[in-house]
Amino acid sequence: MIPIYSPKSESEAAVIVSLMQAYEIPFLMQGGAFSSMYPGPVSNSLNEQILLVDEAYADMARQLLEPFLQA
Repeated sequence: MIPIYSPKSESEAAVIVSLMQAYEIPFLMQGGAFSSMYPGPVSNSLNEQILLVDEAYADMARQLLEPFLQA
C-alpha cells in the first residue's frame, strides 16, 4: 500500500472513505481509529490520517481525489 493523501478534516476523511468504498478500491486510512479518540482540528502529531491504497489502484484513487488535491 502506498500513501496517497492526508485529509484536512474528519468530514473530508469520511467523504474519501466513502469514495474508496463506492469504487471498491482496497485502502487503509492510517490513524483513522486514533483520530476518533482525539477529535478536533487535525494536527500532525496526534490525529493525522493518511490514505493508503493498493498500488494497482493508485491512479484511480488519485483521479477520484483530484478535487481534494487541487483545493
